[in-house]
Amino acid sequence: MSRLTIVETVGSDHHPFDRLIGWTDSWAATHLNDIELSVQHGTARAPLHGEAMAYLPHPTLMRLMESADVVVTQGGPMGIVETRRMGLKPIVVPRLKAFGEVVDDHQVDLCRRLADRGDIWLAEDERALHAALDAAIADPSVLRFDPVDAEAGVEESVARFAAVVANLPSRSGPLAWFTSRKRGSRSHDSHERPSPQ
Repeated sequence: MSRLTIVETVGSDHHPFDRLIGWTDSWAATHLNDIELSVQHGTARAPLHGEAMAYLPHPTLMRLMESADVVVTQGGPMGIVETRRMGLKPIVVPRLKAFGEVVDDHQVDLCRRLADRGDIWLAEDERALHAALDAAIADPSVLRFDPVDAEAGVEESVARFAAVVANLPSRSGPLAWFTSRKRGSRSHDSHERPSPQ
């Protein structure tokens, strides 16, 4: 039996996402013979299991994701869209303000909407993440689909979310980059460390 290839990415947000890294680490500890794990961990502590990379160039991450059976990602919209374009339903853990992982809970709203449509596998707690990874080990095809058929749906959901964000009172927070990207700017969700301003 071949080993399951898993890529996990927390994106480029400067807030550490230790919660996601820890949840995956605890699951990986009991599955080391069954998986190949690559983790882009940003400012979070490096994982104990798998290949750890704080940041890496976007094309390198895309190559890793293309060869993956499973992608686990934070709740940023571009990571979700990029994963789905490769024919994978991402396992998504949204960042939470309460744990200092992001400045507000915008990822929760987006992820719940996409989960309701069946576009992502939402994991809002450790048990749900472990269940999703267990399901992928049992049958990796549960996270695969034809990207040609599904891409329009997720793009439409993200576009609707962007429209909601554009009408919020302040556009200077973490979603300002997303609304500007929808107008043609370069994404800051590139998984490379941002240049100092």
